[in-house]
Amino acid sequence: MEMLGLIIGVIGGLTGIASAFFSWKEWQKTNRKIAMLTDSGGASEVLPAWYTSRMMTDHWLFGLVTTGGQIVVINRIKSVSDNSEWMDVELATKDESSSAAIYGPVVHAVADDRRVASLQIRNIVAALDLASS
Repeated sequence: MEMLGLIIGVIGGLTGIASAFFSWKEWQKTNRKIAMLTDSGGASEVLPAWYTSRMMTDHWLFGLVTTGGQIVVINRIKSVSDNSEWMDVELATKDESSSAAIYGPVVHAVADDRRVASLQIRNIVAALDLASS
């Protein structure tokens, strides 16, 4: 009987240790924060120079070509995550992006007051100007 109690106690102790370990690992994931860089100086460490020198400082008509061949039409990049995975952009409206359709399928804002989007940087294969001065 004592042996059974000892075995149950050891199993309970090992289960508690395993539970504490997995809880600690999940806590580490939750505590890791991703900062969004809003200045082109900090973002230049994450994105190529052309992105930061133009697309974060100018309000213009730019296209981001995705791995799927779509053109995401934006007016500017608002911020970039410090882990190089995400960017927040200001989408162009349908009226603003009508000329971009010659390059391929276009993604634009659904309404003037619905312009903010988040994009995965790894899905962008090219960036280009869609307007000339």
